[in-house]
Amino acid sequence: MRRMARGFGLDTAWSELRAGLEQHPTAAGLLLALISYFAFSLHDALVKLLVAKIDAPEILFMRSLTVVVLCLSLGGRGVVSRGLFSPMRNKLLLRAFLTFVAWLLYYSSARYLGLAEMITIYFASPLLIAVMAGPLLGERVTATRWLALGIGFVGVLLAARPHGSNPVLPALCVGLAAIIWAYAMILMRQISAELRGWDQVFVIALLFLVGCGITLPFLWKTPSLAQLLLMLGLGFISTTAQLLLIKSVRFAQASAVAPMEFSGLLWSFVFGYCLFGDIPALSVFFGAGLILLSGAMVVVGEMRGPRSLPGSASLTGKLKKG
Repeated sequence: MRRMARGFGLDTAWSELRAGLEQHPTAAGLLLALISYFAFSLHDALVKLLVAKIDAPEILFMRSLTVVVLCLSLGGRGVVSRGLFSPMRNKLLLRAFLTFVAWLLYYSSARYLGLAEMITIYFASPLLIAVMAGPLLGERVTATRWLALGIGFVGVLLAARPHGSNPVLPALCVGLAAIIWAYAMILMRQISAELRGWDQVFVIALLFLVGCGITLPFLWKTPSLAQLLLMLGLGFISTTAQLLLIKSVRFAQASAVAPMEFSGLLWSFVFGYCLFGDIPALSVFFGAGLILLSGAMVVVGEMRGPRSLPGSASLTGKLKKG
């Protein structure tokens, strides 16, 4: 494989690309983050496409199968021992269980909500993390951040439209998923000091395999070849997006990368229209605008405060999906 790469000049191309990235680290980090959030949004859109015909547990099973194989291939066999026998095992298993429940709630609602509505409501999660970080992580929440959180919460309410045309139960399920994800991310922050990302992703994917596998005898629908390839491809897309995101915060400061997460909100409108013909209601556009404003206020506040180490604080949103 190595000789083939040399034959095609891939080694040289990769070396030149890497040198270019290292010369402009901040720009490289922002570019990688933008690609990552594009991939995450594409992932969500493809799941919504599949869930119209196939139940969420079957989709998650096939996706997780790919993730487990990738973790073992790229992370090595050590991911098994480190993940399953770590002193942080109980917290990791709790995080895996919470992520599993959140996924089922989120994607089971995808049949009934537009992609833009789903992702806009989901953006309550990063806001909730900021609230939980005070009592659970001992982080100081400033008055500016509280104001930003309030604005973001109003935006989520507008997007959910509890008295509008959205079905109430699916919107509540996505909201509950956002709350669960927020606490799962707090756990991730506590676990990350002891465990590598690969180890966490492996354990979560393994629990998904077991949990979803139990339901397959009751829910299984034989997919077409295209559906099968899409389900397996979801694991590749998700893992690639995670790796790009991790790499992005090695190049650029977390406070600089954080605003790129909100590009996922914009992509949800694009994919929703292109794949499903969704044109969100005006309230969803207003809600998304308020959430973008909220995120910008938090980021500006972080940049004016003490500078954090790359990868330290902010990328709370899409690391949810493990």
